[in-house]
Amino acid sequence: MSEVRILCAQGERPVLVNGTVADRSDGGMSIDASADAAALTTGAKVVVNVSGESGSRRCVVTAIDGDGSGGHRISLSEEATHEADKRDYPRLHAGLPIRFRPVSEDEATRWAAGEPIGGNWSEPDPYMNFSVSGLRFDCNDELPEGSLIALELQIGDEVAMWRASARIVRRFEATGDRPASIAVAFESLPIGARDALSELTLQIQETLL
Repeated sequence: MSEVRILCAQGERPVLVNGTVADRSDGGMSIDASADAAALTTGAKVVVNVSGESGSRRCVVTAIDGDGSGGHRISLSEEATHEADKRDYPRLHAGLPIRFRPVSEDEATRWAAGEPIGGNWSEPDPYMNFSVSGLRFDCNDELPEGSLIALELQIGDEVAMWRASARIVRRFEATGDRPASIAVAFESLPIGARDALSELTLQIQETLL
């Protein structure tokens, strides 16, 4: 059975569901997925990636049925197939689990080289604004603009935790119900992490078309 990843970015928070192809025909497919599929809704536009196939498929959820054991059968109607291409990458919102801490230039270099560094790490709300060049996330720490931070981040459904360093380019004070946040620009980011961010960006863009 081919493995499948389904991404929906139409709600308040992106939904990522993993599953396997149960049935396939011209113009549609059925996917067996875990309980995470309950977060999808009928009529939602999703991007589907099937293992071993190039490009992504833009589909519409036509039905979600429980299988009686906690799993779900998702029925999809296929709209189009899109090959990955190069385009501008706007800032989007997604769940990116990260942890960070302020570092010196030397610590940032050692961290990017794979060396461990101690200290106190913060773990903000993973639902954040992102692009392939930087992040904006909640931060109550008094970190000045221009300072460096070490980052460890997870992208999409990857198990890998990527090491990066970034420089704070702007602080945003708390206003009303919105907490304080910072915007950072990556200084060092592995190629694999950049590729994963690019792919996630393209997938979210597809669901917003």
